Formats: sequence, structure tokens, C-alpha cells
Amino acid sequence: MRVSVIIPAYNAASVITSTLDTIGAQTAPPFEVLVVDDGSLDDTAEVARRHPVVTRVITRENGGICPARNDAIEQARGDLVFNIDADDLWHPLYIERMSEMMTGHPEAASGFSAYSCWLFPAEEPEPFDMEVPAETRFHRAADFVETKTTGLPILPSFHVIRREALLKIGSRPYVENHRQGEALYLVGILAAMAPVVEHVASLGRYRMHSDAVTGDEIDAARKIIPCVEDLRSAVRQRSDLEITLENRDHIDEFVASWTRRCARRLGGNGHLSEGRSLLIRSLLRGDRKAGAMAVASFVPGLKHRVWCDSWRPASVRRAEGTAAWSAPADSTQSR
Repeated sequence: MRVSVIIPAYNAASVITSTLDTIGAQTAPPFEVLVVDDGSLDDTAEVARRHPVVTRVITRENGGICPARNDAIEQARGDLVFNIDADDLWHPLYIERMSEMMTGHPEAASGFSAYSCWLFPAEEPEPFDMEVPAETRFHRAADFVETKTTGLPILPSFHVIRREALLKIGSRPYVENHRQGEALYLVGILAAMAPVVEHVASLGRYRMHSDAVTGDEIDAARKIIPCVEDLRSAVRQRSDLEITLENRDHIDEFVASWTRRCARRLGGNGHLSEGRSLLIRSLLRGDRKAGAMAVASFVPGLKHRVWCDSWRPASVRRAEGTAAWSAPADSTQSR
């Protein structure tokens, strides 16, 4: 199968070369590499054009990561679409393993890989070991939701999607006003449509830094909620996607889990009424865990177990109200 690699980039001139180098080092080279320069104020486009692995650079006015991805998807010609952010890294075996995985599971619409994180600039990413186990797991909606409501989320940089599945959602499958949580939306719809396959061992490195879009955790929590709400609506209303009632219920569980996560972050950072409001909303939809958490949040001996103040180390967090995507002059647009 032909592989299209899509890289949305905003003011990424200082980091994109290392990302492109890992694509150039793949044991299974891609069919094409499309870089979308989202109105950068630096020389991101020029740096990308000079790299030998890049097939085409698409330039556009600054509009956000979802329109940028959609522009590339419309022009992609591969059978499999691989997203990667402009500051993350792939194992040399990444494309080979993920392509083999999707070939071996033709019923799966998408697949993902484990990854590890490093704190930039304080740390260097761990070197890749070429002896990587090839174990995979096959997930239908029920066990996918059970697996992915804990631990690290699926990130676009380590997520492969059949182009035909994307086109079934729409020629521009990302919701363009989503600013954060857009990956949860798309991952959830794909999991509702068809099985998902997982490469268990890590095949990537995720750069955690304060300029990342999710570095402002309070803003991130607030922006995720509309995305999962749109997911809930889409799986109920999109009859053309042929989502079963059973899978719709599983996605409701997925949405409830992320609503609780965001509520915990908001409450843990001093926005107690906002956090409780989210929990109550989820309770009214039948989420008993949210109800128990809302009650516990008023009990002195239990409330500290409800709220959670952070999902990132202090060195890679920004102060509330400093979201990188909100001002074009800010630096790297990344996950």
C-alpha cells in the first residue's frame, strides 16, 4: 500500500529537520511526504523544501492544525495516511511495521503505536533500539474504549488511517474549528466505524515542551470538551457511517471518560464549579462514576482524590491563558 505522510507545521523551522530526518531514515520509504506550512512567520516552508524527503510543501494562511491537515488529506494519493507533527520522531521501522500491521488487518480502519515522551529542551530523546517486538493487538470498540480511557492518549503522530475511511467521513474529515482534542474526535469516530489495531511496543518519541498547544492545561481541558461533544453527536447522527447502536454506546463511555478527565484537571486547578458542572452533565447522561466523583468532591477526606492538578511536568507547562495557538506570533504548533 502507498503511504502518504502529512506534516502540519507552524513556525517549526527549528525542529522540523529532525522530524524529516526520521522519515528519511525509514526502512520502508513513504510514497509521498506533504508538509503544510500554516502561515508560519519563520522559514518553515523553505527548510521543508530543502529537505530531500519532502515531496511537496503546501502553503496556506494561518488557520489552525485541522484545516492544515484537511488541505493535505485532499491532496494525498496514498492508501494509508500517516500524520506526524513537526516536532516528533519516528523509529526507523515505523512505516514498515505500521503498514504491515494494516495489511495484516484489512478490516481495521486505523491503527496506532505506543510512544515515549521526552522533555524538551532539558532532555534528549532516548536512542531507538532496532530490536523491537512486533506484537499487535486487535481492538473492537468495546475493548478499545476500555484500553484507551487510561494511560497516554493516541496522538496523531503515531496514528495511521486508511484514506478510504477518512473519505467516508468526508473529504475534509477534521472538524476545522477544533483547536485541541481533534485527535480524540477522529480516533473515536474511526473506532466506532471499524476495528482498530495497535502496535504494542513504542515506535516513536513525543516532544513535550511549553510551546506545545496542550502546554496550557486548563485551556486544553476546556477545548477538548467541545471535541468529544461533537464526537458524541456525530456517532448518533451520521447514519451514513453505519455505526451500530452498540458501538455508539461504547463511544458514549469514551466521551464520559474524557469528560471526567477534563473535569478533574479543571477542579484541580481551582475551577471547582466548572469541574463539578462537567461531572453533573456527565451524570445526567447516566455516568455514575461522574456522579460519585461530584459527591466525593464535597467530602473533605475524599475531595483530594477527585481532582488532579496536572498531566504535564512543571517544566513543560505554561500559565493559564497562554495558549500557543491563539496568537500567530507564538512558536511551534504541535500536540
